[in-house]
Amino acid sequence: MGSEPRTAPREERAVDPQSDERTDYNRDYDRIVFSSEFRCLHDKTQVFPLSTSDYTRTRLTHSIEASCVGRSLGHQAGLKLRAQGVDLVPSDLGTIVAAACLAHDIGNPPFGHSGEDAIQHWVEQRLSPPGEGKKSPFATEAEWKDLRDFEGNAQGFRILNRLQSRERRGGLRYTAATLGAMSKYPRPSVLPGSRPKVKGRVSEKKFGYFQDDVDLALEAYRATGLQERETGVFSRHPLAFLVEAADDICYAVIDLEDSAKLGLVPMLRACELLEAVLPEPGRRKPPRHLETRMAQARAVAIGKLIPQCVGAFMDQVHALEEGTGETSLTSLRPDVESALDAITDFTSEFGYRSERVLQIESAGFKTLGGLLDMFATAVVTDAPNREEKKLRQLMPMECFQRPEFAAVDEEKPPKRDEAILRLTPYQRLLCVTDYISGLSDSRAVELFQRLSGIKLPT
Repeated sequence: MGSEPRTAPREERAVDPQSDERTDYNRDYDRIVFSSEFRCLHDKTQVFPLSTSDYTRTRLTHSIEASCVGRSLGHQAGLKLRAQGVDLVPSDLGTIVAAACLAHDIGNPPFGHSGEDAIQHWVEQRLSPPGEGKKSPFATEAEWKDLRDFEGNAQGFRILNRLQSRERRGGLRYTAATLGAMSKYPRPSVLPGSRPKVKGRVSEKKFGYFQDDVDLALEAYRATGLQERETGVFSRHPLAFLVEAADDICYAVIDLEDSAKLGLVPMLRACELLEAVLPEPGRRKPPRHLETRMAQARAVAIGKLIPQCVGAFMDQVHALEEGTGETSLTSLRPDVESALDAITDFTSEFGYRSERVLQIESAGFKTLGGLLDMFATAVVTDAPNREEKKLRQLMPMECFQRPEFAAVDEEKPPKRDEAILRLTPYQRLLCVTDYISGLSDSRAVELFQRLSGIKLPT
């Protein structure tokens, strides 16, 4: 990162700084905001699924708030780097981090991390890895693990690079800088030689792209100059640590505020926890009204955490550039880490595990598992029965579009069954997870109820 972030899978155009034309990083940001996948986050779980409160954050509001924090982190880091003689535009770093924050949860299925668990559980129970038991739809172990360990991060990369503008390779062709910054785990589901994950290497904790998207991932990550430790396994982009910090800050601070607003945790205790983040001696007496105190404590806590994370970033920026830095920015500051851990532990015990949340998450398991039972069977089979043909019709035709067939399809659009038959069983299953993970919470529940006969269309 010793120079301005590098070029992208699409060719970047020089921009006259005196003009009002957007940079390619601004275009990345705007394209994410205007995408249907981003809009769908308005009805996807952040912490509290299907909340009836107008106040509670969704994945959409969480992503917007994380983006605001990320812009500050990136811009402040850019100012410090420029002061050290690095030739870059600080606002560009802010925009890249902000865009990556907008997209960091765009691949999450309905019901958040519980939705990921539901897909993983269904695959583990229903599908065999290659070479074991009954006939497997997978050609390789990596294909099986792509779905057995289904990852919202990998789905997010797939959305940006394949599912938007499906007719052309690379989708909307975001800059490599944005793709690198949003990728917390730039590696495949199976590490080379099936070796275990390296303990303490945060970039290997999960995986960041499916086998179906390996060529796009290699192109994007190599374009940024990331260290390729082994074929397909990369170090994180330095800016990905700022994206992670923005998410960590909002995840801790904002989820606590939501829990207090919903009455799941005492608001006074929530205020005290936020005020304990980097406390200032002799600070003036807090407001008497608890809601005002909460809003003030949240703003002050975020305001204190941002420069701390920027400082941690600058302390290890050379290690991050070399691909050897593997510690989250919040963990590099013990006082920050302990304060955030206290908040997340408290919220987890009293908020995340509340009876209503657990009930809906359990229902989400049945909803997503039921939809997968229906659609996966209908799409994977080569000879669908009458019911399966109807289920195929419910999936948009675009689910089965691929850029390698675009030229042929333009001359003679294929029928749905023809489009499905030219895909491998693994690719067909990805079409199903693309469709189901793209549903909002409410839409997933409604579709499952209707297809199960519990509730009929009006």
